[in-house]
Amino acid sequence: MTIADDLNRIGNDLLKRRVRAAEAVAWQALNITPNPSETATEVLARIRYSAERNHPELLTRLEHSRQEILPLADDCGCDPNGDGYGDDHCESGEAGEYLCARRHLGWVCGTCINKDDDGPSWRPDRHEWPCPTVAALDAGPIEATP
Repeated sequence: MTIADDLNRIGNDLLKRRVRAAEAVAWQALNITPNPSETATEVLARIRYSAERNHPELLTRLEHSRQEILPLADDCGCDPNGDGYGDDHCESGEAGEYLCARRHLGWVCGTCINKDDDGPSWRPDRHEWPCPTVAALDAGPIEATP
């Protein structure tokens, strides 16, 4: 067995564990019975509490999900009169600026703010993805040495 085979097996095992955990949280959310006079907000709080208690890594991964960074359409260098320009350039939902989907600058963590100011040059206030939090989850638990 090669190193590549081992890495593929390990990655597949990690993915299976995440899928099983996500299925468990989804099953509970779909099958929960509200208590008498319980509001939807209270039911949601119970679901979240259970997920935090039983599968905290899922919520951490969700909170530290990656966000794609695209350049502004004004700076992308694409020909506005070229074929498919309208399909690949759209208005962002946040600032109303037009973005270019043909270019990809990278990924950042939407939660982590880089306090050391050593983040990517195109977004110095953010950590690249995976951020340190997700990287620690991916590394797995640290084994205690005797």
